Parts: sequence; C-alpha cells; structure tokens
Amino acid sequence: ARRWVKGEPMEEVAYVDRVELVAYDLPPGWQIALDERKAIASPPPSGAPLFYREERLPVRATNDRGQDVRADVLAADLRAAPPGAPDPRFIGLTAPHQLTLEFDRALDDGPGRPVLVLDGWVEYPYAQTVFAAWQAGAPCAAPTLEARSATGGLRTIAPGFGYPAGMPRRMTLPLAALPAGTIALRLSTTQEIYWDRAAVAYAEARPQAVSHALPLTAATLRASGFALRTTGPQRTPFYDHDHRAPLWDTRHARGWYSRFGDVLPLLSTRDDATVVLGPGEDVLVEFSAPAAPLPAGWTRRYVLKARGWCKDMDLYTRDGDTVTPLPGAASPARDALHARFNTRYEGGR
Repeated sequence: ARRWVKGEPMEEVAYVDRVELVAYDLPPGWQIALDERKAIASPPPSGAPLFYREERLPVRATNDRGQDVRADVLAADLRAAPPGAPDPRFIGLTAPHQLTLEFDRALDDGPGRPVLVLDGWVEYPYAQTVFAAWQAGAPCAAPTLEARSATGGLRTIAPGFGYPAGMPRRMTLPLAALPAGTIALRLSTTQEIYWDRAAVAYAEARPQAVSHALPLTAATLRASGFALRTTGPQRTPFYDHDHRAPLWDTRHARGWYSRFGDVLPLLSTRDDATVVLGPGEDVLVEFSAPAAPLPAGWTRRYVLKARGWCKDMDLYTRDGDTVTPLPGAASPARDALHARFNTRYEGGR
C-alpha cells in the first residue's frame, strides 16, 4: 500500500473533493515534471505531465546587485539565490529584485518544447498585508519573465506568471512565446521568492512511459495535532510530523466539519462533495501499490492529485470566520453525502 497525508497546520478551512495517485514508469534517461504553478496571469497551468530527456542549466546567473549566484541555482538543495531586501513593513514583500540566467546556446535549439523549470519557495503575505501594501503604494508584483536574444534587448514573454506556492516545490512555465535565438532569461518580482534551482527542459511527446492509476482503498479523517513548525535559513519552512502538539494558536471557523473516521465516499469521486477539515486535522489516504514490477533501468515517479479549496481566516478574507459558503456546485447527491458525513460542529474555538 502507499500512504499519503493531507494536513491542515494553519488557521484555515480545507475542502478536499477528490484525491488520486498515479504512478509513471519512465524508460531510462527520461524525467517527468508537471505543468504546475500558482498562476496569477493567464494561461493557467494544466497539471499535465511533461516528459523530457534533456535539460539545460545556466552557464551564468546574476542578480540585480551584480552578484554571481549560479552556485545557488544549480541544485534543489534549499540554498537559494538571495532575493531583494525584505520590506520591514509588509511580510512577503521585498525591494524589486531580478535573476538573470544566461545559457551557452539558443534556447529554441532543442529536441522539444522549451519549459522553464524552477524549484523554490515563497514567504506568503496575507490579504490584509497586501491591502496595506497597496494603500502604501508598495507594489506586490508577481514574477515576470523576459527573454534576450544574442543581438540584445529584453522582451517580456510572461508577465506576472506566478510562483512556486506553499512548501519548497517545483513549478514549470512552458515557453511558448520564446523569441528565436534567446540566450538569456530574466525573472523580476517584488515577492519574497527564493529561487533554488533553475533550468530549461525540453518536453517531448510521451515516450513508452506507463501510467498506473492506483485505486484509493481507504481515507480516514483524524485529529492528529499540529506538526512542529521550524523556519530554517532563508525562511525555509519545515513541519516535523513526528513531533505534534494537541493545541496551537489557532481557531476553527464556525460551521459543520466532517466527522472523524472513514471519509472514503467523499474523496473517491469528483463531485464537489468535500471532506471539510480544520486546524490540527488531517486525512490519511491509502492506495493499492502497483502490481507490475519495473523493467531494468526504469524509474517510477508518483503524482498525487488533489482537487479542493482552502480558505484562511484573514481579516480581509470574505466569509473567513465561517465554513460556509461551501465551494463547488450543489446537487442532491452532494447534499446527501454532506448530510451523512459533515456532522461535526466547531464554534470558533
């Protein structure tokens, strides 16, 4: 069996509709990434798998202060290129900062479609912070991507495209509008983003990869407590799930949550019938393991797909104090499942 946990360590309500686990078996030399990021501007990410054999690392990387940061963006090792100076007034905002990546040959000269692959993490501002920053005239600018050819001159190809949301993770940005002869890319933002690794991969048609959708066999909602949170260098977030506290400085939004125990019927179908969980709670899901053994030299990668929503209790979050209104579309089937499972009332404790 394969076990995965979806937890809620913060003062938020999570609504989980469906959880799937897919195993991808890759031939020798192939890798996989997902078309995934926290999108701000269009186009939205599709979540589709991107298969590639070749990726290109920058031969030079510098920031807006003229510092050589190439060593910081060659490996996903939680040692990131330093962003701009933090704004002392607004968490998650910095002075405008840039990261320029230069390559040894044109990026449109590759075996497939070029895709920017970025590992990193972000220090999140809340809605009230962003509103206060707007009042103060401090711009909160999501990353924008520019391209430069060998003849010079920068051209914006992805304004405000998004960022790697949540815990340290990998995001991608397909470079459909890449100008011919591009040899350099520049990332610009005022968000406190830590770029940990940067590369351009070349997505090709799906190889002889084999995918297995693994059956969901069990799902259990638990009051598991709060994993110990620590913050490492460069604000690296870490949750130690082996050390938990039963209580924390959080409240539940008022409303009806899912009862503890079996919640498998809520997660097995995409139907807007959601498991509703609050702070200090999690869902343990279990899947059948793949039956087929891996051929020699192949690798197996697991992709956990979760559909759902999340809402915090920020002062500027609409209906932040209550579980309702529920996301998704109402239906008789959904209402029946909610009446059966969402029977635990929490009154703001």
